[in-house]
Amino acid sequence: MILKDSTLSDSLKSEMALALEREIVLDRVKLIYTFIQHECTYMGGSTDSDLLDKVFCTKRWNKLLMAVRAKEHETTSLFFEVNRWTMAYESDLITFDEFEVADLHIGPDNQKTAVVNFTVYEADTYTPARIELVYEDGQWKIDNFYHMKYMLNLRQCMYRYLDNEVVYLL
Repeated sequence: MILKDSTLSDSLKSEMALALEREIVLDRVKLIYTFIQHECTYMGGSTDSDLLDKVFCTKRWNKLLMAVRAKEHETTSLFFEVNRWTMAYESDLITFDEFEVADLHIGPDNQKTAVVNFTVYEADTYTPARIELVYEDGQWKIDNFYHMKYMLNLRQCMYRYLDNEVVYLL
């Protein structure tokens, strides 16, 4: 009987830890996108800055982004035609809503990953979006962006672009 109670207790503790971590992830993502929304409003939709990536994204994402930027400079062609932060061409009147932690994993050595779905609303349309996050340097950071209306995995598109494959981003 003692063994069953301690097992139940461990299971309950694990479930509570996951529920708490889900709230932490959700709060972090909402904070990031509240900032993005304010920047869109204040800067007239001009939020496509690599500074945002340095602050809110993983080291892996930033390394890949710098490789893409180098190739853009080399070839004088642009990779990003749509803003990865807003999933829109013009983003001055934009809101983010319906945030949901779709997946959360805490692995060995406290490795944490999460997937968050949300909706981007423009004046006359909306776009389902998704981000993958990784717990890095003591905080949740974005590791990939997905434009769900067109089923675009931006990290995968960046790798194909670097490998000289044809990539169409809207």
